[in-house]
Amino acid sequence: MLPNVSHSDHPLDLRAVARDLWPGGTLDFWQGRSAPEPDLVFWPESDDEVLAVLQAATAEGIAVVPYGAGSGVCGGARGGYGRWVLDVKRLDHIGELDELRRTVDVEAGVNGQHLEDWLNERGYTLGHSPSSIWCSTVGGWAAARGAGQFSSRYGVFEDMVLSLTCVSPGRGRFTVGEGGDAPDEWMELLLGSEGTLGVITRMRLRVWPLPEKRWLRGYKVDDVDTAVRCMRRLMQAELHPAVVRLYDPVDTRIGGKTKPKKEHGSGQASFLKKWLGAVDGLPPVRKRLLALPLTLPGVLNKIADRISGSCLLIVGWEGDAEVVDALSAAGHALLCEEAEDLGESPGERWFHSRHAVSYKLAPIFERGGFADTMEVAMRWDAMVPVYEAVRDAVSETAVIMAHMSHLYPEGGSIYFSFAGKGDRDTYDQTWKNALAAVEASGATTTHHHGVGRLKAEVATREAGAARVGWERAKAELDPAGILNPGNVFVDAPVVDAKPPAEPSVADGLVVASVAAGADGLSEAAAARELEVQFPWAGDAPARWHRKRWEVAWTEVSGTVDGHFCWLGRGPRSAAGPDLRRVVAEAEDARVAVPAVPFGSRWMGRAKVEAPWSVARDLLRSDLRPAVLTVEGDELVVGFRGPAAEVLGALASRRVPGGLTACEYRAFPLASGPLQPCEPQDPRAVAVTELDVLMPRETT
Repeated sequence: MLPNVSHSDHPLDLRAVARDLWPGGTLDFWQGRSAPEPDLVFWPESDDEVLAVLQAATAEGIAVVPYGAGSGVCGGARGGYGRWVLDVKRLDHIGELDELRRTVDVEAGVNGQHLEDWLNERGYTLGHSPSSIWCSTVGGWAAARGAGQFSSRYGVFEDMVLSLTCVSPGRGRFTVGEGGDAPDEWMELLLGSEGTLGVITRMRLRVWPLPEKRWLRGYKVDDVDTAVRCMRRLMQAELHPAVVRLYDPVDTRIGGKTKPKKEHGSGQASFLKKWLGAVDGLPPVRKRLLALPLTLPGVLNKIADRISGSCLLIVGWEGDAEVVDALSAAGHALLCEEAEDLGESPGERWFHSRHAVSYKLAPIFERGGFADTMEVAMRWDAMVPVYEAVRDAVSETAVIMAHMSHLYPEGGSIYFSFAGKGDRDTYDQTWKNALAAVEASGATTTHHHGVGRLKAEVATREAGAARVGWERAKAELDPAGILNPGNVFVDAPVVDAKPPAEPSVADGLVVASVAAGADGLSEAAAARELEVQFPWAGDAPARWHRKRWEVAWTEVSGTVDGHFCWLGRGPRSAAGPDLRRVVAEAEDARVAVPAVPFGSRWMGRAKVEAPWSVARDLLRSDLRPAVLTVEGDELVVGFRGPAAEVLGALASRRVPGGLTACEYRAFPLASGPLQPCEPQDPRAVAVTELDVLMPRETT
């Protein structure tokens, strides 16, 4: 029996949810191969209606595909014969904006740009700006562990989620996160699960005041190696840029504009526009001849390498004006040691066209080619080797270029773009070669596009035996296995991972066994003249009780069910649910955490009324102290890096009565489960922009 939920079997409605924006599906579409259509599409308007659809599907043994806006590029939301699609776009309510705590409640079907516009009208921003923001939903961002273009400042989307409500066949409606009624560890499993464990229906998200100031600039760098070194030094200097984007020599040559964008009608056109648009009056057969150069990708890649030269680097800060001035001045000085300043124009041009790339690929398909993108993540030391390995792997089947973005103290992401002859075998071989090169290099196979079907086999191998954690959750939440089968993980033999190489000093990571605990990590850091960046006294608190830039384990390795696993091969991986906790339970588990080099330090103390409230105000004023705690009745504030003295002086002006400089020392961070408390509560041990926190009370 069908549930009493709005639904349709009209061919147009079914065709609309038969596929997402996976370029492999787009290639099929242009060549006349239709996507298999589902039997029905449902449009629920409440959690109860979502549950009704799932219960009916379970009773009938019908697979259900959750669907947002269909903007995914990995085939994760495709209807399929005999399936039902559960389209969440009518779950489109934006709820309360809590300006005191800086949070917003939002349903999963809300369009990303609509949410950002709504927040902007009220003086706030989510800070999440993927290039697909105009055609993606908030629920999709969570389901695929998405990242936006300002992730270095605001974090990836998972860093913004405070609570998440989900509906599953086995559990019904439940909430995980702050105020939740489900186990805390489910948050890491649901983020990135792509509708295989439940249907995300609403979230509570962090928001941030609109920036007072934005500072953007372009730099010319001689080569990729030099540019990677510049970016690493910048990210490990605790200068917290909002944007760091490097275009490789080919991408710089083709798309790296350094002058302000011309108004429409200026007559100026890019190489790609000229190539694709100069023959609008020609018949279709002549138009398809434009794809002929793509049949010789090896030749084109060699020509591009010869005519290309330096790299374009875009760097920017935004937020509180005084903080932006302090950080950008120090960052600019650091960059100018190895890069040539190109002024503001390249940064401004990028900012005003930053979403356009998502809408420029269709003409290539129309004219007989294909185009696709692949983003991977890795440690700093692996960035150039991975870049070179992937270029070599696909050079004979596709024209390739890359930019590097989404950067963090412990590593970053490379975003490859490739185009080739519009032949499905060529397309598939390009992906096979590219993913094999990534796997062999030890990088993680996706940073923010998710897994879907395109990367399910490689994600399964990457997870190895640790996917038992996902399987346990699947058995409880979706015992009949109806939710989005064939995505994220597939049935395959377990493959042992290669043991990770010891991090270099450049990677900004230190490793110790889980058994050694915080002391073991501190000793490992000191031996390499590094300091653990976030020195948790034990297990890090839940994500929603940390500052959004604080990370716990970056990598975890160990033996699960007799098989060696290595997870977290790059910062902020989107390769399915986070299964690192499963590996950390192994007897031989080892973890890697971010560390910073010794250098400039500043610390100050002050006796103030309500010190935890003052600490929260400092965070809300856009400062990110390396140390922010209360010792006895004194507020303690510390900074590291080349801007430490300037930031210390700025913090001192914002603390009533000022701060008295003292000798710098590290303080362990409060660990374990925490819960909000009043700022004056004597049990307070930590603070975020949202809350003052104390140890969680247990019964």
